[in-house]
This record gives sequence, structure tokens and C-alpha cells, in this order.
Amino acid sequence: MRVFRFITRLGIVPKLLGIVLSLSLVIAFLPFGQKTSAQTISAYNKLSPALQQALNSNELLVWLNPSSQRVRVLIQTKSAVSLSLLTAITLQGGFVVRQFSSINCVLVELPKNKVLTIAGRSDVERISPDHLAQQSSSHLEIATGADDVRTYQGLTYNGLDGSGVGIAVLDSGVMNNHNEFKNSLGLSRVVASTDIVSGNTNLILFEGLLGLLNPLLSGNKDAYGHGTHVASVAAGRWVNNNSQRDFSGVAPNANLIDVRVLDGRGLGQVSDVLAGIDWVITNRNLYNIKVLNLSLGAASSESYETDPLCRAVRRATASGITVVTAAGNYGSTQNGLERYGSITSPGNDPTVITVGAVNTHQTDARGDESITYFSSRGPTRGYSFDSNGGKVYDNLLKPDLVAPGNKIVSAESSGDWLVRQYPQLHHSGSGTKGFMYLSGTSVAAPAVAGSVALLLQKNPGLTPPLVKAILQYTAQQIPNTNIVKQGTGLLNIEGATRLAGVLRTDISQAVSSGRMKVGDNLLRSGMTMPLQNSTVNGQSFNWGGYIFAGGSQILAGAELFKRYQRIYDPTLVWVRQEVTVSGSPVANTRLITSGVINANGIVGNESVLVCGVTVSNGVYSGQGVVLSEGVVLSEGVVLSEGVVLSESFNLGE
Repeated sequence: MRVFRFITRLGIVPKLLGIVLSLSLVIAFLPFGQKTSAQTISAYNKLSPALQQALNSNELLVWLNPSSQRVRVLIQTKSAVSLSLLTAITLQGGFVVRQFSSINCVLVELPKNKVLTIAGRSDVERISPDHLAQQSSSHLEIATGADDVRTYQGLTYNGLDGSGVGIAVLDSGVMNNHNEFKNSLGLSRVVASTDIVSGNTNLILFEGLLGLLNPLLSGNKDAYGHGTHVASVAAGRWVNNNSQRDFSGVAPNANLIDVRVLDGRGLGQVSDVLAGIDWVITNRNLYNIKVLNLSLGAASSESYETDPLCRAVRRATASGITVVTAAGNYGSTQNGLERYGSITSPGNDPTVITVGAVNTHQTDARGDESITYFSSRGPTRGYSFDSNGGKVYDNLLKPDLVAPGNKIVSAESSGDWLVRQYPQLHHSGSGTKGFMYLSGTSVAAPAVAGSVALLLQKNPGLTPPLVKAILQYTAQQIPNTNIVKQGTGLLNIEGATRLAGVLRTDISQAVSSGRMKVGDNLLRSGMTMPLQNSTVNGQSFNWGGYIFAGGSQILAGAELFKRYQRIYDPTLVWVRQEVTVSGSPVANTRLITSGVINANGIVGNESVLVCGVTVSNGVYSGQGVVLSEGVVLSEGVVLSEGVVLSESFNLGE
């Protein structure tokens, strides 16, 4: 029988694993060069995490005016507000806006550089920003940190919401009239659609032979239901203000481009996806497509170098599109054994952002996430043959990071096959207001795709590899979890957008025109690296502080973002001793500047099974090697073989 290779949606699985995160807050990076005295630390600890971060920020917020350098804060006292405190506020150039009777608190406008002075008083208990009162955010927004980069006023957003950025969704179609895809004027944000898979007569014939009948398409082009849910995770917009809990996506004002490559049974062929990628590249400027989401995968044993899907996504990346793909749902065998080396194509390509899934346990807290049992583990196991006929495995570090992907509620396509087949997936509503549950790395991927839209709204000058590095560097570490389960850690939108905000906005243009040289300054004028910790939903944690590079290298340190690294060129691919630019091999090229930390040595003999926390802690404690000469590719000599998995590793097959 003729062999057909299909692209399938990445499954629906509910099982959990339990790992508790420990949280810590670094307070060593005090604002304005403050000395680390006991008194200063005591004052600093009285500030809310958001206020701590704002003291080193010039971002315009409702309670922070960067032009006047004044903040609007709530000062809580241990007892009744005293005249002495009110006088001190006035002497420091502030004034009282309002005093409250229900609590010991005053609303004050104060010069930003006087906040610590007031916090140092013995009668001050806590100082917090005067945030906007806003509607309840979605679980997905809070769990990923998206809630921390915007506020709400009715049906509009202040801050980052993906406005102006196009996200192409290659999937089973999008129900474009669903309420989740409306803008503030009630118009659909699905700005373009194309149906590729319906023209695949070969697939239709094959499914007919198997007795598989596809639902007839009507006005709703997503008869399967997967694409609508995926699109809503990336860019759904909640419009029902009567609910206590909404189901907004990560970038609720981004534009969506529907590229249908899977049919009413969630099936397609590689050719359908290739044609879809071609369409996206051709139309990227017309619809400002900056992000491509692939919540699908093919079981391929080919090396990334020759796999057609990998080649296609590399071309998309080189054209300036950030490609986000699911890792796959093959992290466990049928017998329940953990399976390593199970990343699907094109997630095995070094240029894409490959996303694994965590279980949030349906809580907004950042302290209880765990890797789902189904999330595919790295490293990649595609292979080629050497001159003697022996297999040479790619063994690349994957996934790149993880995001929420278990029992996520998002838009339901009306009458879709998934809910008819599995009624328990239905959550609430119907028609254009229907919602359903899905689990899988196919759900985690669009959460990252939406995050990329936020980063590009914040800084449109980022290149795809730089976007990837920012997401990795700012990720939160999951304890007791190795780097081929969690990648570099858990998605942290708050930290990623803050780091993106201090970088130049002309980087992409300068790289494409050849004006950007290795070692050039990446920071915007007057900006410095932000504090390397985040607070999400009231919980603080350090950034991981490291990235994957060259397929098998771990690099770290702030120097990665202070100066331009050649690896941020989207046309460049570096894997171990080989570098290509636009597909052509190059040699004697400088890849990494001096000052970057080589963190490979931290891994030691644990190889890819080393915990991410171990790597991160090692970087912060100075265990890495600071490169004095940078990295220059010359005669096949690079940093080291890095953390490549040995071929004798038991994959649990």
C-alpha cells in the first residue's frame, strides 16, 4: 500500500505531574546606585515588586510619568497617618492627593527618587503603585504574565495587546465570526484566510478508502475545531463583561491570518503545510505577518538539515517571521515510560521556537507548574548518514521553553468534530460564544506566539533569533526539571517585554542592510539592562539568565543583550562546527563577543539531564567561563561539543 505521511493535530491529554516551584527575589540591584546598607534594604523591601522595578524604568504607566519622574503611590502606615509623615512628604517635593478612612493609607504624588527616602521612615509599612481598577483577567493572561503588561478600560486596552502585529495560524481553519476575534468596533480581526487542504484530492481519496468522512464546510471553515481554539489562545479577546473570569488570549488585539492546512479530521500532508508556509512568506508584507504558529507536527527521522518542513521554517525565519511550533505530545510511551528524543518536525529545527507544555493546575500562581507527562522531550533525534553509512544524530537542545498547555479554555468552533466526538471538552456557551477545553503542546505554542506579538509591538526592531533569546533568557526555572523537559524554563511575558523595551528599535533593519556589526551596542540610548527578576501575580522569581545557541551550547550573561551577537541574524544557522548564512557555508566569522558566559561547564557529566535550576544558579554564582576572545568559527573549532547527548542514551522506546 502506498505510504502517506500526515500532519496531525497534537493530542488532547489531561494527566498531571506535581512539582512545586520555589520563589526568590534578588534585591541586590538597587535603584540609582544605592548602597546596600541594612537601612536601604529595609526600605526597599517595603516597596511592592512593581514599584521596585519601576524605580529603574522609564516606561509610561498610569502611575509613573517618565517625563516628570514622579510616581503616584499608596503609602500604608502602621497606625493612623501622622502629621509628621504628611510634612515629610511635602518636604520631599510631594503632595497628598487623598487620605483614606477605612485603612491607614494616603494617596501621594512623589518624585520617583524620593520614594526610598519616605519608605525608610519607621511609620511607613508599605508603598504600592496606584494601579488602574480593572476587570478580571483570564487565567492564561495571569499565568503567563501577560496581565502585567496591560490594563483594561471597557473593551479597550492600555499597554501591550498585539496591536498591528499579524499572527498566521497554520491549522484546521478559524471560525472568523466568533466573538473572541472581534475588535473594539465589533469587526473580525481575522484579516485574511486561505484554504489549502481542501484542494488535496489525494488526501480526500485516501480518507475515503479508510471510510473517514469529513464534515461538509459551510460558513464556518473550522469543522475540526482545533484551529479556532489555537487562534483564540494566541489572540482571543473577551467581550462578555458580565463574567468573573474571562478567556482572553495572550495578544487580544493582534490580527489573525487563517491558513487552513488541516482538514475536518485534523489531517493534512506535509505538502499542505509547505504550501501554507509559502503563502505566508509571499503575503507577509501585505498583512504584516510577523509571527507564524504551527501547532502541528510530523513524525520525521530526517535531520533538520534536509527535512522539508525544517527547511521551510528556516526560510520563513530568514524572511523575518518568528516561527513558533509545538514540541509534540509524545513525552510518554503507551506503557507510561518517559520518552526522550520525541520532538516532532519542524520543532526539531534550530531556528524555530519550540514549545513544550506545563500544567498550571488551574491556578493563577506561578508556584505550582509542572511539566505535563505528554510534552515531548528533547534532544532531537533526526539523523543523517556519514561516509561509512553510520547514523549521525542531530542531538539538538529542545524544547526552547515551556508554556501553559493543560486544560486551557478557549474559543470553540460551532459544531466542530472534536466536541461532537468528545463532549467532555465543551466548557460553556454555544455558537459564536462557545468555549472548550484543550490540552497539548499545540495549546502551549500559541501562548508563546501571542507573547511574540507583544514583544514585537513593544519593539518592532527585534529579529526572530533575538526574540527567541529574550524569551529564553527571561524564563522562570522549574525545580527538579532537566533542560530537555523545560528547555530554558517557563514563559515569562513580564520579563521578556521589559528586556525587549531597553533594546534598540532599528536592529532588524540594520541587520538586513548589513549595517549591524558583531559587538555593536544593542541598548537604546540612555537605557541599561533591567533587573533580572520578575513578579507575576504577586510572586517573585529570578530569570534563568541563559539561552541555547548553536544547537548544543549554553550561553549566559547580560553581555548577550548589551552587544550584537551574530547569532541574532535570522539568515544564520549555527549548529556545532557548522555555520551557514542563507544556506551557504561560511568560515572565519565572529559569532559571539567577549564577555559572554560559556555555561557548558556548569552542566558537567549530567549532560542534557542537568536541571535548569542548576544551570541558572551556576551562572549567577559565577561558575561559567567568561569568554575573553568571544567565539570565532575557524577550521571547525568552536566553544566545545557543549551538552550533546551521547548516542548510547536510552530513549525509552
